[in-house]
Amino acid sequence: MALEFIEVPYWLTYDFPPEVREKLNHQWGSDWKGQAQKWFLLKFTGKDEEIDLLGDGTEKPEFGEWKWMSPEQVVDLAVDFKRPVYKEVLTVLSPHLE
Repeated sequence: MALEFIEVPYWLTYDFPPEVREKLNHQWGSDWKGQAQKWFLLKFTGKDEEIDLLGDGTEKPEFGEWKWMSPEQVVDLAVDFKRPVYKEVLTVLSPHLE
């Protein structure tokens, strides 16, 4: 499987809303304020059958399913507090989208 990627040249951040912070603090026992993320655009040049969410089975998969979506669909489906980051990513990467 071959991949090509473009990097967003800076970190993007968001804060968790209070109800999410409370849930994460209870679940993970620490005060999680938000996230800083580094974003990349990857061009998948393989076949859909090559996509494997399970890995080698030594860790619990983070995702249970996947599907191809337009950039606009990704933004529309994002939770409210992450949506500004998604929009920023698309602004930066849009010249590279086909």
